Amino acid sequence: MLQKKSKKTRRIFWATSLVLIMISALGWMRFQQALRHWYYLIELDIQPHPIYSAVNGGWIGIAYALGLLFHLARKSFTAIYLRFSGVAVLIWLWIDRIFISKRVFFSLLLAGTVFLTLCMIAFDGFLFQKNGYVRRKNNVNATEN
Repeated sequence: MLQKKSKKTRRIFWATSLVLIMISALGWMRFQQALRHWYYLIELDIQPHPIYSAVNGGWIGIAYALGLLFHLARKSFTAIYLRFSGVAVLIWLWIDRIFISKRVFFSLLLAGTVFLTLCMIAFDGFLFQKNGYVRRKNNVNATEN
């Protein structure tokens, strides 16, 4: 028997969905803009090459679009998948800032990178904990016994 979810739980579910849409859209926009301005970026001699921006933008777009689909389908592995994706994005972000970007940009972008890291940790820790993907599976098993 399905239990009716509280308004707070529904709001958290839809807020999480909105954040996933925004993160996925940012990835797809990065991908699209790298392709759209490809020759201009090459002319400016931007480092790393525009293909780097296209690949990692597409990767973020795909990863979070899949996460959104899993979230909307209420799959039990969604929290684990999104935590893995979030950790992978944060690791990539810090590697990018420390090793791939130019040294002068590291100090200029440090505050924004720390802020983005804290936002991703808060998003992962708060919103996905409240959705209770694993608890729903355990409650189904408890009602069957």
